[in-house]
Amino acid sequence: MMQILIFISWPVKAWSIPDDSVEALRRRFPDIEFVHARSLDEAHAQIIGADAAFTPFLTPQMVAPAVSPRLRWVHSPAAAVAGLLPLRELAARTILITNSRGVQAIPIAEHVMGGLLVLSRKFNRMLGAQRARRWIQNDLVEDWPWMLHGKTMTIVGLGTIGIEVAKRANAFGMKVRGVRRRLDQPRPEFVERIVAPQDLDDVLPGTDVLVLSAPGVAGTQGMIDAERLAQLNRGAVLVNVARAQIVDHRAMCDALASGQLGGAVLDVFEKEPLDESSDLWSMPNVIVTPHSSGFRSTHWDDVIDMYAAELERYLREEPLVNVVDPGVGY
Repeated sequence: MMQILIFISWPVKAWSIPDDSVEALRRRFPDIEFVHARSLDEAHAQIIGADAAFTPFLTPQMVAPAVSPRLRWVHSPAAAVAGLLPLRELAARTILITNSRGVQAIPIAEHVMGGLLVLSRKFNRMLGAQRARRWIQNDLVEDWPWMLHGKTMTIVGLGTIGIEVAKRANAFGMKVRGVRRRLDQPRPEFVERIVAPQDLDDVLPGTDVLVLSAPGVAGTQGMIDAERLAQLNRGAVLVNVARAQIVDHRAMCDALASGQLGGAVLDVFEKEPLDESSDLWSMPNVIVTPHSSGFRSTHWDDVIDMYAAELERYLREEPLVNVVDPGVGY
């Protein structure tokens, strides 16, 4: 009987697999033994008999041949795998790696547009005034709301998330440009231009909204620095639903203070939870969300459905869909 180790346990409750999701897999695949580990020690002890693992995290020691001699496939319930799975060690053993790329694309895209609407329509100011029972109609003439329509958005990381953001931005009448590694893929009709990462500087000038949805790999670390923020239109908005390390934090804060950035929607931070002393909490033009852009009530149903589809393909010895290239990290 095939044995699959499930180890999906995090301090963040939303990312820890519920027992009923494990039971759902057992009902769907009665001929497979699913072993549910609730701690790293349990996972380390139980991986020895596993043919596959459903987990976002493994240590290099866990994929040593002596520890996991039967392991042939690892699937992550998340999209990000770099720094969480030992990609080099898995590749050395030619263990197949897949992820859940795309499973959070729509909720994150809605989060992006929601944050932009809060800033553009001044909902943050109006909600504050509502709680204070203040009618601020005249105040808004001094700090006008603005429209997304007609603005230019550049999306760095035009993958599954970026594509969903682009669809929605286009529906609002925005001009959309994208940055992605694979230029051989067709350009969607709702994106007017796509460039490679090395040509990022070609699309930053004229940008009103910069959305970061690129993977957090070595090639993207510090990609958005002071020089690149200066290329954006003055008053541009930065949206980061990727990784905090893609942006030079000090340069971002300086740009927000100077007005070069007119606002930011930030869902990821260098240290999480965000420190109480951070200036970002009190900046009136910053929306801080607690790394929750992918949250929705159907998260685990969607993750299990995606995994079940991949597992069915694996059992039929068909090519899997969300294969990770360990050399590039996604």
